[in-house]
Amino acid sequence: MKNVILVGGATGREHAIAKQFNEEGYILSAILWADNPFIEKLCTGKYLKINLDDVENVYKAIIEINPDYVVIGQGEVIQRGLCDMLKEKGIMCIGPSKKLAQLEGSKTFCRDLLSEIDDSLNPKHKDFYNFTEELKEYIYNFKTKIVVKCDGVITGPRVRIYENSEKEEALRNANNWLENYGHIIVEEFIEGHEVAIMSYTDGKSLIHTPIFKNHKRIGEGNVGENTSGMGTITGKECFSYISENAEKKMHEITEKVMKKINEKCGEKYLGSLYGEFLVRGDEVKVIEYNCRFGNPSSMNILNIMKVSFPNLCEHILNGNIDELEDVFDEENVSLSAYVVPKDYTVNTNHVGDEVDFSEVNNSLFYCGNMKYENGKYYLKNSRAFAICAKASSIEEARKIVYEELEKVKGNIYYRKDIGNAN
Repeated sequence: MKNVILVGGATGREHAIAKQFNEEGYILSAILWADNPFIEKLCTGKYLKINLDDVENVYKAIIEINPDYVVIGQGEVIQRGLCDMLKEKGIMCIGPSKKLAQLEGSKTFCRDLLSEIDDSLNPKHKDFYNFTEELKEYIYNFKTKIVVKCDGVITGPRVRIYENSEKEEALRNANNWLENYGHIIVEEFIEGHEVAIMSYTDGKSLIHTPIFKNHKRIGEGNVGENTSGMGTITGKECFSYISENAEKKMHEITEKVMKKINEKCGEKYLGSLYGEFLVRGDEVKVIEYNCRFGNPSSMNILNIMKVSFPNLCEHILNGNIDELEDVFDEENVSLSAYVVPKDYTVNTNHVGDEVDFSEVNNSLFYCGNMKYENGKYYLKNSRAFAICAKASSIEEARKIVYEELEKVKGNIYYRKDIGNAN
């Protein structure tokens, strides 16, 4: 049986991936940023906790294990060149090279690439490298919401959206990012439906997932701070407001992006092209592309896959992904919701509090970032765990997920409108 290493951030995404490799009987090792006891139980190989910023140390650990291939869940370690280092040693990797990963790592690279394809795919935007009067004027000239993006490799959200009344806060954050990372992009905010599609590729062909939506804002009704995602929905029933023509355009855009970036970098892109789009009628604009498997969206997508994730990985590495057919169950709905400490993004008053999820259905549970000590779990200032379920309708999926969440005891918060908020 093949020996596989999962490298990632110890989130529900990695737990979902680990479950599938374990079920398929692989010798699974994991190299994670933080402890995840649930993933540790699934490992039949080594289980290591290593700071993923230290790519050299991660690389050495992988070489020592000598796997057949590596699956990388987290984007930052890809952007730091881990796949390139492994390729030199003849170890295959599900993930693009450092050069190709600029698509996620540099917002400017992404915007410039899209301009070469079709500039209408981009919103109005401008790069800034210093905190200047020009930057202040540019921000104040917008009469609607604005988007500020950090252009660089950082952990956590690097996109923030500000109301027209929050210009001063936008400037403070812009100044902070410029001081620490030296480059930001300011973009216009375009109203419309935000949706996403992950496209898996072997560098030649693509398999597109069904449309999904990641609810990034902390508050119900899509208000408050941006997070990495509080929950996701996918399934045809969820997106009746997206036309077939718009969905086709999203597929075509990603196909053009793959072709263009392969030509530009002189390499083949392997792994996930995670496109986020803004849709108004049949008009489609690109919000951004990521080079990683989405979180929490990977839980939902793996939940509706008709082929196993390890089988998909094998086809990516073998260069025959086009042979896979009928990959997704598009008729059913998959819904996930993440649990965080109460007052998450506001204060840390409940970080360190105990959380009890012992009554939750284990098959629907995906462990995230928690402290585990003496048989008990404690909240960190992060997403603790998710519940993800598949059903024949939105309402049935919501019922399953929220009935499970009601069993959880502790000072927690989760959005109760996943599946109801467009």
